[in-house]
Amino acid sequence: MINLSSVKAYLQQALLQVKASWGDTLCGGLAAALAWFVSQDLFGHTNPLFASMAALVCLSPGLANHGKQAFYLLIGVSTGVLVGEFAMLFPPVPVFIRIGLVAFIASLLAASYAIVPVLIIQSGMAAIMVFAMGPQVAGFSRLADVALGAGIGLVFSQVLFTPNPLKSLSVSAELLFHDLAGIFDMAAAALESRDMALARQALHNCSRVHGALITLVGNVNAAQENTLWSLRGFISSRQVNSLGEHYKRAAIRLYASSLLLCEALLAGLKKQHSEAAPAWFATSLAINAENCRLLAGEIKDGNFIRQERSHRGEVPLGWADCANSLQLVENTLARFYKSKSRRSRLEAFHKRRLIHAARQKMQAGKTGQA
Repeated sequence: MINLSSVKAYLQQALLQVKASWGDTLCGGLAAALAWFVSQDLFGHTNPLFASMAALVCLSPGLANHGKQAFYLLIGVSTGVLVGEFAMLFPPVPVFIRIGLVAFIASLLAASYAIVPVLIIQSGMAAIMVFAMGPQVAGFSRLADVALGAGIGLVFSQVLFTPNPLKSLSVSAELLFHDLAGIFDMAAAALESRDMALARQALHNCSRVHGALITLVGNVNAAQENTLWSLRGFISSRQVNSLGEHYKRAAIRLYASSLLLCEALLAGLKKQHSEAAPAWFATSLAINAENCRLLAGEIKDGNFIRQERSHRGEVPLGWADCANSLQLVENTLARFYKSKSRRSRLEAFHKRRLIHAARQKMQAGKTGQA
């Protein structure tokens, strides 16, 4: 039977991923077309496949730094072409042995530069292609096409369509909060029905939060690094650095506290205590899920819900760890919202103060006329 809630969560995740990557994919398509056209016009290549592929590889979505990707691509292909050219001097041996040798040598040489997948893969592929297709097709002519495609990718990513570092941070945070909302909903359902299978699934889904955390940290590091390489990044460097560090700290706390919460919840359900979990646990989890949806941008006109703790009584000993983790989640979400909304709240405060001052001035003028 199809679980509608799981399908809905999957579709929401897909929409967030499309929102995060559509700009890079559009730039990649435009750069691939331009690289094909320029290579035909400049080099006279009738089928400049490698130029378009290089541009697309450099601008692929999900990369922490498109500039580094272009650099590693060019170094990898250059290494592979040189190894492939050198392989032409090998003594006559079976073809499959020579293919293995050139792939091994090129990949090992590229790995000595840095353990970067695109660098090692492109080096090995270039060496094999030079040997298999000949230097006229896959040798320095391919290197010229790759250099052209990488150059166009650099122009697109660093000059024409420089990514907004603040937007990339915001999108990464939205993905994290989307995953957290799903975990809290599942944990609340597991608690209300005392369903250990749901609790295990919530704990298992923490791995998705971990993946979103890694993506967020990578994007924060990339955004902070990109402030040195682009005008837009330089202008917003101060805000990017402070906001990025805040995002990283909050995301790490939320992942850790959510993981501990799901582990404690599963442990509490396993022990089958005579005392059930406090009633406010499920309420708190539901409120946390709602706040996460607000922070993920899924709720447009909502307000952050403050947790009311005055009515909470003493927590049974078997549920103490769960309560501590739950309160840590509440505190972290509240601090994150307060910091994230600080600018908008200050702007609203100044606007209200100006309106109040204008009204007082109008009233004073009316009183003077009377």
